[in-house]
Amino acid sequence: MDVAVAGVGVAGAFTLRALSKNLEVVGIDKREKLGYPVECGEIIPTKKEMKELLPDLHDYSLFDIPKNFENNRTRVFDFILPNGRTFNVEFDMHVVNRDRMIESVAVNSGHKLILKTRVTDMNGRELNLSDGTTISPEVIAACDGANSRIAKKLGIWNYTLVPAKQYYMKDAECEEDTIYMYIGNEIAPGGYAWIIPKGDGFANVGIGFVRKRAKQGDNIHKALDRFVREYPHSSKFLKNAEVVHKIGAVVPVDMPLERTVYGNILMVGDSASMIISHVGAGIPTSMVAGDLAGDVINQYFEGGRLEKFDIMWKVSLLAAIERSYFIKTLWDRICEDDKKISRYLRFTTSGDMGQILRSRVPFKLKAFSFLFPILKHII
Repeated sequence: MDVAVAGVGVAGAFTLRALSKNLEVVGIDKREKLGYPVECGEIIPTKKEMKELLPDLHDYSLFDIPKNFENNRTRVFDFILPNGRTFNVEFDMHVVNRDRMIESVAVNSGHKLILKTRVTDMNGRELNLSDGTTISPEVIAACDGANSRIAKKLGIWNYTLVPAKQYYMKDAECEEDTIYMYIGNEIAPGGYAWIIPKGDGFANVGIGFVRKRAKQGDNIHKALDRFVREYPHSSKFLKNAEVVHKIGAVVPVDMPLERTVYGNILMVGDSASMIISHVGAGIPTSMVAGDLAGDVINQYFEGGRLEKFDIMWKVSLLAAIERSYFIKTLWDRICEDDKKISRYLRFTTSGDMGQILRSRVPFKLKAFSFLFPILKHII
């Protein structure tokens, strides 16, 4: 066995896609159906937006998203503050069918897939699988997500996770070219909530929820139901909507691992916390990381070094991730009170929010960060 890809989500599928068909490769995933259940909002910036978000990326063809993966195309983000003030930001997004995308990309890679099977343990170069078999790949791509078993086995799993819960709903009554993002402790303490239209009245509706910032007795389930049925700025779109199904997930919100190559093991995507943390966006970073990992592994079998992956992903992703993390840490400092959130952001414009959405730090934000110890006593 040349390569084992442990976990076939977004990162795993795009690693398989990039790996040479001349290699003996297997993708291993716990699911019976790849990508299902869907555990995210299913949005990917268009190629035009990715050129702004990741200006150092060498190849943007990854973001030529096939039409058969796309459920909807949105043009606008509305950011809604607790007092109802709305920032309207032009930003183009694909709303995708994530499970269809993952399955298609993985299957079309031409590599062998083992489904309904987990990696239960790792001993050196050996992976023990839940079906009782053991494989001995020369290279392991650890794409096993935020709760990476391989990262834990290596003793490098140390990042913070935020739980998220989402309803897939029908009969939502919102603008289908607009993604709605809500901030405020009443419905998403320490995080944000969203309505993402998928077309024909269907929508992904969910929240990220930081438990330590919630009121005593509150939880993610109660908060999402409030968002859907009671919160005035969102319930107006959802008053006649019905839940089709429910999902839950966790999202890493720390900086990525400083080192992602350990001997013959590459940590790829969420398993290395490669995420745009202030918005919890992991699909585009995992697509890029998987593509780079596959390319580096191909070069390794031609005499290259796996350590090159640590250089490549940092060139492509790290600057945007660092700016995102700065924005997130500043948000963590101001999000404890809904009235203060609205006051802190009263001088913010839609242009500023557009920069923030693209992981840029407006001058106002830099100045605010510097002056925050003073401002928190007077605002």
